[in-house]
Amino acid sequence: MLESWDWFVQLIDAGSFTRASEDLQISQQTLSARLATLERELGCKLVVRSTPIALTRAGEAFFDYAREQNDARTSMLRRIGDARIGCAGRLKVGISNMRGRVFMPHVIKQFHRSLPGVSVKLIEGTNEELVALAERNEADVVVAHFDGVHPGVDVRPLYHEQIVLAIHPQLLARVTGTDADAAVAQLAAEGLGGLRECPFLLETVDDMSGRVARMEMQRGGIKPEGFVESENLMTLLALSAAGLGAVFCPVNMLDTTSSLTGELARIPLSDAATYDISIGVPASAEPWTPAQMFEDVIGALFGEKE
Repeated sequence: MLESWDWFVQLIDAGSFTRASEDLQISQQTLSARLATLERELGCKLVVRSTPIALTRAGEAFFDYAREQNDARTSMLRRIGDARIGCAGRLKVGISNMRGRVFMPHVIKQFHRSLPGVSVKLIEGTNEELVALAERNEADVVVAHFDGVHPGVDVRPLYHEQIVLAIHPQLLARVTGTDADAAVAQLAAEGLGGLRECPFLLETVDDMSGRVARMEMQRGGIKPEGFVESENLMTLLALSAAGLGAVFCPVNMLDTTSSLTGELARIPLSDAATYDISIGVPASAEPWTPAQMFEDVIGALFGEKE
């Protein structure tokens, strides 16, 4: 019975039969039939079949109960899994697409060696989306910048991240009228005011690189608008490597994409362009071996040594 309610929780979370059927890997007809059977058993309508799906008052009451039972079932299965050799289950990890690209091949490889029976679901998003994910207790581990107070989330620092402005030397020389090395030195000392004619490639303000970019541009008297704006930093780096604009990017991301970005000049920014990346985990969650193992692995591989 408890397992059969999981699909109802996923249906409401997805907001539509189309998305839920894809997540559950069943047909929409099967999902609709399950809902009809459940409604007959309970003797009431649970949802209004609109887009997105809306819960009736009876549906709201049942959804709260179903989610509570589903969480209890997940906790039970995790405790049973921990009691078995190797553990079992699925670990949900929230991380940005760029950090996922840089970190996850190494982290998951080591994690899988220790716990081969545990699968990993990566939930990628902007920094704001990831923080909200942690606050809603919808992931086991979230890697993001946590600024301020976050109720229900235990936050532990992982490393310091530093943003620089990366730009192709030929573009830098063209917009400043001097050679690239001299331009880098001048901009590092005086700020970005000399790049008012430069096209910028910006992440959205919901991500740390985008937030720092707009702050540094305003500091230099530059209107905080981009020639191109994207949530995908890797796309922006490719555009910058092609000489199409300057991109604000973490130093560690540039270091790990040197085959693409090795030619780009790096312009240092203000002290405000450095911030903490931390691990956020649900404060109310019972200790779970896979979550603890994941945190240990990413800390060992990428955490700053004391």
